[in-house]
Amino acid sequence: MPVLPHIVLALYLLFLLAAGWRLWVVGWRGVVKLATAFLLVAPMPLLFILPGLMRRDAWSGLLVQLGITLLVCGMACLAGGFSAARLRARRRG
Repeated sequence: MPVLPHIVLALYLLFLLAAGWRLWVVGWRGVVKLATAFLLVAPMPLLFILPGLMRRDAWSGLLVQLGITLLVCGMACLAGGFSAARLRARRRG
């Protein structure tokens, strides 16, 4: 089994965790933070979802499912970074 896709996925999710942590600290309004979070999460899953929706072959369903899974996991990691930063700030303050 190839190792490189696992490494890339782990780096992507760790990046989103760190981005969620940093977004919590930025003094923007909540709507801007949510829009930025969506724009950080969306590109990678869309690389799988869009080709799966544009072509109808044996692999298109798998591509869409993989993209949706990446989207959900990305949002969970970003939310994890938000909550970790919030808990740390509450513990310090």
